[in-house]
Amino acid sequence: MRRSFDSDRARGFTLVELLVVIAIIGVLVALLLPAVQGAREAARRTQCSNHLKQLGLGAQNFHDVRNFLPPSRLCQPPDNIEGIDYLTWAVVLLPFIEQQNYYQQWDETKTYQQHTVAVTRRAVPVYFCPSRRRPTEAFSDENADGGPSGGLSDYAACSGTGANDGVGANGVINQYGANGAMICARWFRNDAVNPPRLTKWEGMIRLAMIEDGTSNTFLIGEKHVRRFQPDGQRPMVFGTRDDRSVYNGQNKPNYRRLVGREVANVNNVPTQNGELNRIAAYNLQDFVQGADNQRFGSRHAGICQFVFCDGSVKAIRNQIDIDTLERLGRREDGQAIGDY
Repeated sequence: MRRSFDSDRARGFTLVELLVVIAIIGVLVALLLPAVQGAREAARRTQCSNHLKQLGLGAQNFHDVRNFLPPSRLCQPPDNIEGIDYLTWAVVLLPFIEQQNYYQQWDETKTYQQHTVAVTRRAVPVYFCPSRRRPTEAFSDENADGGPSGGLSDYAACSGTGANDGVGANGVINQYGANGAMICARWFRNDAVNPPRLTKWEGMIRLAMIEDGTSNTFLIGEKHVRRFQPDGQRPMVFGTRDDRSVYNGQNKPNYRRLVGREVANVNNVPTQNGELNRIAAYNLQDFVQGADNQRFGSRHAGICQFVFCDGSVKAIRNQIDIDTLERLGRREDGQAIGDY
């Protein structure tokens, strides 16, 4: 039987119909992509939270064994010797986050510069937020005083409100700024050798000293890594400036960050421009000023995640009140936190 012309034409698509179908598919894809991207970011944020949870539990296990919290760094370098920088919390915490084999390759009595690149140039996956980068995406050898390149981290210890977060050789905690949960250790050093070597170190902060409550005090949070350099023109490169090796105690913003109203010196003089260490917001359009190299901040929209001294992880709004943020960063101010 012969097929009619009309039946053949009914089986096909006109050009207009085809274009309509393509347009509909395009709209559906456009609607679907944000949902897919949102789901991926939610998964990355959850993974980041899990990493911080591991660090918090590791710090609690560390305290159970050593009877003090991990210090931000083990020792301050001698004033008269250049290129001497000791190790940080990112090394001593390793055996408590299932990195015992890696930890055994380090020597806590030696400076960072005395270790080989085979030891320092390793990235620990739990030290990274998947929303920012992969662990092996970059390493740093900038300003290591001739030392080896080293692994990075997206997390930093909370040392409190001020840059004076150290401990004197006599073991006295600096009262101007060293008010966070993780500050420098007290050290014992043999300065008769070159470079000087540590003979002993001990952390200064015990959980019992967290007077504001372990559930109200930051331990470790996501550190801000700027998009642009301070001039606002040149892009930042991973592994440079305040994003150097987290194992090296040379540049403090690599391994510790601050919150609240910073005090510059013993006279309680505010820092230049009355600096407030808020949570920095990462922005694809705007550059951020150089002061943001000592602030916390993340790549998650609107929030920055912290693990508290009790091991809980919470997302803190970038726009949190500066007084509330400071109270969360201090271990002993005695002030009520309030809602956040």
